[in-house]
Amino acid sequence: MKKTGKRLGLTVGVRNFKEAEYFLTRGADEVYCGIPAVPNHGVKAENFGSLEDIHRTIDIAHSLGKKAFLVANDIFPHKDFPKAAKAAAVLVERGIDGVIIRDLAILDYFRKKGLKTHFTLSTLALCFNSGALGFFRDRGISRVVLPQQITPEEAAPLFRNRKGVEIEIFCLPLFYETNLNPLCSMWCPCGQEIVPGKAPRPFTCQSDLLRPDGEKFRMPMPDTRWLLSTLYDIYHLGADMMKVARGPNIEEVIQVFNTTVYITKLLEKGISKELFLYEGARAAVKAQNYGKNYTFSTL
Repeated sequence: MKKTGKRLGLTVGVRNFKEAEYFLTRGADEVYCGIPAVPNHGVKAENFGSLEDIHRTIDIAHSLGKKAFLVANDIFPHKDFPKAAKAAAVLVERGIDGVIIRDLAILDYFRKKGLKTHFTLSTLALCFNSGALGFFRDRGISRVVLPQQITPEEAAPLFRNRKGVEIEIFCLPLFYETNLNPLCSMWCPCGQEIVPGKAPRPFTCQSDLLRPDGEKFRMPMPDTRWLLSTLYDIYHLGADMMKVARGPNIEEVIQVFNTTVYITKLLEKGISKELFLYEGARAAVKAQNYGKNYTFSTL
């Protein structure tokens, strides 16, 4: 594949102003955040505690020439739409740069209520092909976050037919889920409230499962080399943004952010795939620990 050397923007999930300030002054181009009034995919502890914090986050982002986004990336009852639309409209008026959504029903409702802003399609919407991308684009989506499980071969038609839609990706060797998250019914810590200092019950998919023959089965995980190779190829297709997800453990998020910055710089240098796999593997020695530590901590 042709080496583009294209700059890859970085977007990071944050839970308060201090985290937003930390990442925006250390290389992040964007931050995204949630509020209780707008249901979103994550535990309550990952939401901002006050609107003042959101306002300060918007202000510092804009003062640095950067952006802040609101997450509404969950499926929730229609009765909650008016409250969510009102809260989103207030933040758009205040200067939030866009809204990240998953459900077309809430997107249609926001637009019917006159909410004019940049809409990003969450990875949870599972946009796996160019037909789906065109469908979402026609309904007002300006950016699509690709599913982590998509291969370069599957992603190529999306890039060829995106027609102005931005494409965002995860740093796969550091964050990769074995299951299609929105379709998975296995136990996940996201389904419970986080208690500071106390670790919750672990992911079912990270535990031993009994097969019908009595043997143990664990969810398969691609190795680091495959994940790096996939990331390299998708970047060279023309990805625009790299995402670092929210998490309740800030030390873990900072570690992943710093490693993501390094891996991004490797990609932007236009080095060979072989060299990228070598250097990337050295950087990702703790790959796949991210998101497994749900012991709450903050700045």
